[in-house]
Amino acid sequence: MKRLITICAVAAALSASAGASTENAVTPLPVSTGKTAMTPRPLAFSWGADLGGGIDVSGHNMSTLGFSAQFGMQWKWIRFFGIGAEADIMVGNSSRTFPLSAIFRTDFCNYSRLVFMELRGGVALNYLDGDPQETVPYGSAGIGVTLATGKSFSSHIIVGYTYNGRKECYLGDTRRNCPGMSLVSMRIGLSF
Repeated sequence: MKRLITICAVAAALSASAGASTENAVTPLPVSTGKTAMTPRPLAFSWGADLGGGIDVSGHNMSTLGFSAQFGMQWKWIRFFGIGAEADIMVGNSSRTFPLSAIFRTDFCNYSRLVFMELRGGVALNYLDGDPQETVPYGSAGIGVTLATGKSFSSHIIVGYTYNGRKECYLGDTRRNCPGMSLVSMRIGLSF
């Protein structure tokens, strides 16, 4: 929980400081769009996909590669709000996990900024090697950077922390409570 609060505080500070000196400046975009960087986001449908991975820092041998798809909306200071599904494959064993989550991205402004914050929360359907299938809490917090923008898309990279809970696991033949998985994650993706 302390990590999540720290990440959120850093995201807010970075976003606020990134635009402090340019808040009154208007930077024109290419003439073809007819918009400026100060034009607020309209209420619109949004969707996207990410490709990424995570390094297990909790010692469970559960580092992952995966992809996700999401759809929702954007409006003013909400860069994205919607739902998403993800498929993660563990690279060290034959385990799989499928997080289903609500996703919220914001750059704390009515117009696009370079740095933004992402929060995900929901449940994960875990199919872990040698353990029973379980549904557990899932959460992720990260800081993103916009890589490129076009008339109808933007690309981004997000670095953050991911928590995937676990209920019980086997140690040899003994079933015991297991701590959740903590991962340092990175995603690269597109939004439309």
